[in-house]
Amino acid sequence: MKKIVEVRNLTTEFDRKRILNKVSMDVLENEVLVILGESGCGKTTLLKHIIGLHSPTSGSVKIFNQEIIGMDEVEFEKILKKVGVLFQNGALLNSLTIRENVAIPLRQHTNLSESLIQRLVRTKLHLVELDEAIDMFPSQLSGGMCKRAALARAIALDPVMLFCDEPTAGLDPVTSSAIDDLIKKLNNQLNMTVMVITHELASIHRIADRVVFLDKGEVLFGGRFEESKKSRIPQISNFFEKGNF
Repeated sequence: MKKIVEVRNLTTEFDRKRILNKVSMDVLENEVLVILGESGCGKTTLLKHIIGLHSPTSGSVKIFNQEIIGMDEVEFEKILKKVGVLFQNGALLNSLTIRENVAIPLRQHTNLSESLIQRLVRTKLHLVELDEAIDMFPSQLSGGMCKRAALARAIALDPVMLFCDEPTAGLDPVTSSAIDDLIKKLNNQLNMTVMVITHELASIHRIADRVVFLDKGEVLFGGRFEESKKSRIPQISNFFEKGNF
């Protein structure tokens, strides 16, 4: 199967402390890959390297078969237009309405007419079931609604690849389930490849096709979700026992 992301021997050190140690993994076309592990295991650091927010100490990251480590800004900008990112806190601009927030990528990266931009904004908000909030401000929305709005913005440019950092963190079980359903909807209906960072057991169970388990900055397991539960690796067994799987 085609590899959308390839990470090889990724190593990161901060203040002489090794955060990631020779991490290697792939994200395959049209799958939902979940990067999991206890808090502090290096999940978010890995994501930040893949989307170019941090540079590693050593190693390789390829997206769409292109090495991004050391890539110039112009070329990396082309890569970024093909990916969407849902940050943990949503990262909505509080001074803008939801309509204006979702339109940001379309205004920054396209030359579309204003009427077409507005049509696309409505389409994306409808896709995440948030039509009624189009002219509201983030402060007027619940946590789950803000996550939906941020997801609409992340998919505004119809990305091939979607990265989600703790998409259900801090949400109640019902809202978390609804966000997970949206992620699977994007994957199934739009053939969008998705990589999710999470330690939420219920979400992993609902959305994961494959998982990569990190422990203290190292990959302990990579493979099908069902296989991970049978791996007999102590750290993984302990992790899943918390959710009574």
